[in-house]
Amino acid sequence: GALWMCIVLNPHCKLEQKASWLKQLKKWNSVDVCPWEDGNHGNELPNLTNALPQGANANQDNMGQCKSLEYHHLPAHKLFEEGESYLTLAVEVALIGLGQQRIMPDGLYAQEKVCRNEEQLISKLQEIELDDTLVKIFRKQAVFLLEAGPYSGLGEVIHRESVPMHTFAKYLFTSLLHHDAELAYKTALRAMRLLVLESTAPSGDMSRPHHIASVVPNRYPRWFTLSHIESQQCELASTMLTAAKGDVRRLETVLESIQKNIHSSSHIFKLAQDAFKIATLMDSLPDITLLKVSLELGLQ
Repeated sequence: GALWMCIVLNPHCKLEQKASWLKQLKKWNSVDVCPWEDGNHGNELPNLTNALPQGANANQDNMGQCKSLEYHHLPAHKLFEEGESYLTLAVEVALIGLGQQRIMPDGLYAQEKVCRNEEQLISKLQEIELDDTLVKIFRKQAVFLLEAGPYSGLGEVIHRESVPMHTFAKYLFTSLLHHDAELAYKTALRAMRLLVLESTAPSGDMSRPHHIASVVPNRYPRWFTLSHIESQQCELASTMLTAAKGDVRRLETVLESIQKNIHSSSHIFKLAQDAFKIATLMDSLPDITLLKVSLELGLQ
């Protein structure tokens, strides 16, 4: 099925070819077993007709044709295992993809595309109402990403130029907060880091000339979207501050994370203002711990 999907999504194919494939696939889909595949007898052939856009222009790019494969076009009622459907599988694949560690590409266009693709996928996920089955998937994937090895962007150790997880973590945090607050905070706090701004200058006697060469490779890479990334980091921190109102332990943990990970003075000042606003909301007495957080950040 995956191989056929690659074939039918080829933007350079003629309409006659697509029509021929569509006829062939419909024919195969009507039989009970996969044709001519030893060892696969009895497997159901997946319905791929959605992968063939009717009357599609042969010059359309791949992205325009994938749109015909969005998960909501698939029959969500078809169950695989207990509680599994095309929808739950699609959501799980999306979470796996968003959480994968990937190195920031070179060039403005490629870096903007990274941000745009991530935001589009999260926006699509936000259309889905989370039920108990989907919450279980969120919890499973969050734990898995936190404990996973080097492929995970939320793992303990990541590459210095790994694409930050702030936007994804904010979505995970808000989704998990009312179901598993401990896991929500653990995920968001892990994602707060922005290693590309960390100093990596070697220790030692810097007065000696031979040390100069070893400093040069540690200069900051060209991240054209850095201001956007820092804004997303600030948004994640503000979301945690808002949620932690009234919880002294969590507020202190979030404060420590902000002080350790945020390097922009303007964003730290914005968070000081946010903390003050959150602390003095409503007609109730101000939240003293949040006021202290606001003061600490303002002084910083």
